[in-house]
Amino acid sequence: MSSKRISALVADDHPVVRIGMRRLLETNDIGVVAEAATGEEAYRLYDIHRPDMVLMDMRMPGIGGLEAVRRIRRRDADAKIMMLSISDSDALFSQAVGMGVAGYLTKSAAPGEIVAAVRRVAAGEKHFDTALAGRLFGSGSGAASSSVLSVLTPREFEVFRLLAEGHSVNDIAAILSISPKTAGVHHTRIMHKLDIRSPAQLVRLAFQQGLIAI
Repeated sequence: MSSKRISALVADDHPVVRIGMRRLLETNDIGVVAEAATGEEAYRLYDIHRPDMVLMDMRMPGIGGLEAVRRIRRRDADAKIMMLSISDSDALFSQAVGMGVAGYLTKSAAPGEIVAAVRRVAAGEKHFDTALAGRLFGSGSGAASSSVLSVLTPREFEVFRLLAEGHSVNDIAAILSISPKTAGVHHTRIMHKLDIRSPAQLVRLAFQQGLIAI
């Protein structure tokens, strides 16, 4: 008897990437049950379709991939999520692993590795980019503790990312569905923890950590 066909949700804000990923997966007998262009849409569609696994882009408009992961796993702790990122940032990787993603590859990964990783994640296994995993897990302390951003909580990290992208505190409050006061408190704590004195310093640090491109 043949095994059950894997169902996947593909989340990426670029239509060309979604089309290419759908073709790659379906050519390898992995069904794409839904596509999302934003983090909010990924969260909503996951709740509707409950796929075997989610292939999530890191950077998307709105709440973004990391916040979408947090919301999905808060709703379903057993959700199997694999992240794809254009960046090989240790900070992004360690945050994703901390949120419970089971797979993480950069978009430069070979198609065959992406398909293999999707199958492993859907089966309840893990598959991480070799170089990133080596840096994170290769020493006793790990990359997470060596990153200057490791002092931030997951929520502070997401606020930091949005600030670096140019969003105001009020914008961030609306995006993350929190009050402007709470967003302001996160902003203040971030600046204090990272010893940042200006928006320019914040953007520079985000660029150095691979969170944004300038």
